[in-house]
Amino acid sequence: MAVKFEPFDVPGAQVVYSNVFPYGLQVKSEEGKLNPPALEDSVESIKTLSASGHLSELLKKHGAVLFKGIGHPAAESFAKVINAVEKARGSTPFVQIGLAGKRTIVAENIWTANEGPQDRRFYQHNEYSRYTRFPANIHFYCEKKALEGGETPIAHSALVYEKLEESVPELVQEIKKRGLAMKMLFRAPGKEGRGNEFNWAGEFSFGQEFLPGDDQATKKEKVEKQVRKLTDDFRWTEDGSIELTQHIPGIRRASAKDPPVWFNGLVGRFGITRDIGALDPPYIGRDGMTYLPCEYGDGTPIPREHLEKLEETIDKLEINLSLDAGDMLLVDNLQVSHGRKPWKGDRRILVSMWEGAEPTQAF
Repeated sequence: MAVKFEPFDVPGAQVVYSNVFPYGLQVKSEEGKLNPPALEDSVESIKTLSASGHLSELLKKHGAVLFKGIGHPAAESFAKVINAVEKARGSTPFVQIGLAGKRTIVAENIWTANEGPQDRRFYQHNEYSRYTRFPANIHFYCEKKALEGGETPIAHSALVYEKLEESVPELVQEIKKRGLAMKMLFRAPGKEGRGNEFNWAGEFSFGQEFLPGDDQATKKEKVEKQVRKLTDDFRWTEDGSIELTQHIPGIRRASAKDPPVWFNGLVGRFGITRDIGALDPPYIGRDGMTYLPCEYGDGTPIPREHLEKLEETIDKLEINLSLDAGDMLLVDNLQVSHGRKPWKGDRRILVSMWEGAEPTQAF
């Protein structure tokens, strides 16, 4: 049977450029029926919505769409729905390169969200926005809701840009003029810290082409091949780590007729670096990992007071979504940033990332 969806008001939703953000769709309940529809029926209905182009229109217009009432919370459920949705839109899975964190693949094109410690807040960031490669869409699915906390805060990147022009215009103007240099250090295997363990050999970092029996020289050669897909600005350090700098515009737009969006991950990097105690040299946090500071594109330091004002401004724009088990949040990654609040108890959020057909433009 066809599943029908009806709009609903998402708690805390905003109006951005005359459009509600995020947009809510829920399964239209039938009189006397309490259980969710059969998963296969939901998949077919959402697939039809996607193939018609209507779902893409909703994402373009609203930035994010929250689906409720599908039920059947499990990784395989999410995989069936999201693969049907994106393949009907003609999308292809985003191939991760340079992952700086831990994710586990649990189903077709489905990963766990960052598995960092549950007491650590993740500040607003568009997925891979500190990188020269990033997905067009990132979709979230709640398999298990936390007992307390664990909200998924989102913010509209066009609204963020607009408010930052008012609150910290110097930062906006300098980024327009100079761009950004996003520095990262990937430790050698066996030299990771605690709680945010990643290294350059990870399967979704730069170890995609490793084979059993590869010696160190061969591994480094393969790592450099992957790194060059992101940047030619890198160096090996004495302890076997690799440091790379990705040069990005920091402000983008989907097209010349679309509003500019704040797209750089600066506040996410600043917030977590401060919280972990790594703002000052040698930039090593309490977890033992290195968090190099981001700079303007010409190497000029970004004043800390500008970053503090940046955080203050974006925090006020967050919408804290409390996802229930089975909820699915579809996100246009260019338009919408996301974060993570700490939690107690068990929590499991899954993600799926996809390439888009249209390239973005620097501002």
